[in-house]
Amino acid sequence: MAKKVIVSVSMDTEADRDLLRWLKQQENQSAAIREGLRDHIGRGGLTMGDVYQAVKDLERKLQNGAALAGTPQSEADDDYHEPPDVAATLDALGEL
Repeated sequence: MAKKVIVSVSMDTEADRDLLRWLKQQENQSAAIREGLRDHIGRGGLTMGDVYQAVKDLERKLQNGAALAGTPQSEADDDYHEPPDVAATLDALGEL
């Protein structure tokens, strides 16, 4: 028989207001937390919020005059090799 473990978590009423509101709406809070953690782990920790933030950061840099250099013209470029961790992250993102 599996044993239960109780894990205490503290949240800030201001900074974590969104989490507390969501948690209060859940019928089974423990199950909702477990599901959320498993979902996060399954995506390698990458969230749509992470992707959005990265896009916004890039947009801000481009607006401030940054330029992209050394961008491959096509995937057939022999000089370009996608790092395995980047490929895995993009694959995980595509499965969302």
